[in-house]
Amino acid sequence: MRDRVRSNGIFNSFFFLKEAFISAWRHRVMTVAAILVLTSCLILLGVFYLLMVNLQVNLDKLQLLNEIVVFVDPSLSQDEVDDIGSDLRTMDNVKYVEYTSKTEGFASMKGEYPEYSELFDEIEENGDNPLSDRFTVTYRDNSKVYELEYALRAIPGVTKVNNRADYAAKVEQFKNGMSAVFLWLLILLFAVSLFVIFNTIKLAVHGRKAEITVMRYIGATRGFIIAPFVLEGGLIGTVSAAAAFFAVQGLYGYVAEKLSADLQMITFEAFADYRLTVIIAFIAIGILSGVLTSLLSLSKSLKK
Repeated sequence: MRDRVRSNGIFNSFFFLKEAFISAWRHRVMTVAAILVLTSCLILLGVFYLLMVNLQVNLDKLQLLNEIVVFVDPSLSQDEVDDIGSDLRTMDNVKYVEYTSKTEGFASMKGEYPEYSELFDEIEENGDNPLSDRFTVTYRDNSKVYELEYALRAIPGVTKVNNRADYAAKVEQFKNGMSAVFLWLLILLFAVSLFVIFNTIKLAVHGRKAEITVMRYIGATRGFIIAPFVLEGGLIGTVSAAAAFFAVQGLYGYVAEKLSADLQMITFEAFADYRLTVIIAFIAIGILSGVLTSLLSLSKSLKK
C-alpha cells in the first residue's frame, strides 16, 4: 500500500486524485446531482450580485437617493440667486449644493435631444429660455429630509422644490425586499446542495468502509484516509464553480445586450469589471462547501 502512494518518501498526490475520480465516477448519479444543485446555487448568487451592482449604479446615476432640486424665480437677479445659494449652504442637513444656471440647463437639454436641435436653435435665437436657475441640494440624513424640504420651500424666491425621497424610499424598499427573498432562496438552495454533497461522500465512504477499516488496522494515518474524499468534495466544488461562472457570464452578456437595446436609459456594467470577484467567490464557496461536507461525512466513520 505504501509503495503505491509514496514517491521518494513523499505522498503521491496523483494517487489521491485518481481515487477521488474513481469514487466520483462510481457514484456518478449522486455526483452529478451534487454538481447541478451547487451550480444552481452559485448561478443565483452571481446573478443576484450583478443585479444589485447594476441597480446601485443606475440609482447613483439617476441621483434619486439623497438629492433635492430647488428652482428659483426666473425674474430674480444674479445677486439674489447667489444669496439663495449662500443660504442653502448654511442650512442644517445640507452636505453639498450645486448651482446650474438656466443657460447651462438649456445647453445640457439641447445636448441630450439632438433630434430637436432646430427647435432648440429657434428658442435660443428668440431668447425664450423656459428654464429656471436651479440648485441641486445633497443632504446627509434621510430621516430629516422632510424638515429640510419644508425649510427650502420657505426661502423667498424659491418657486419649486423637487424631493424624490418617497420614490427613492420605495426603490430602496424594493431592493431590500428583493435582497431578503434572494438571501432566503440562496440559504435554502445552499443547504440542499450541502446535503446532496454530504450524502454523495457518505455513499462513497460506505462503499469503501471495509477498505477504510483495513487501512486503519495497518496503521494508515487519518490524513491518508481522508485525502481522497476531501479531494472528491473539492472536485465537485471546482466543477460547480467553473460551470456556474460560464453560465453567469453568458447569461449576463445575453440579458445586458437585449435590455440595452430596448431600455437605453439603463446602464449595464461590463462583466469584465467584476469577473475576478465572481471567480474568487465561486471557487471559494464551491471548494469550501465540498471540503466541509466531506469532512463531516467522514467524521463518524473515523470515530468508530
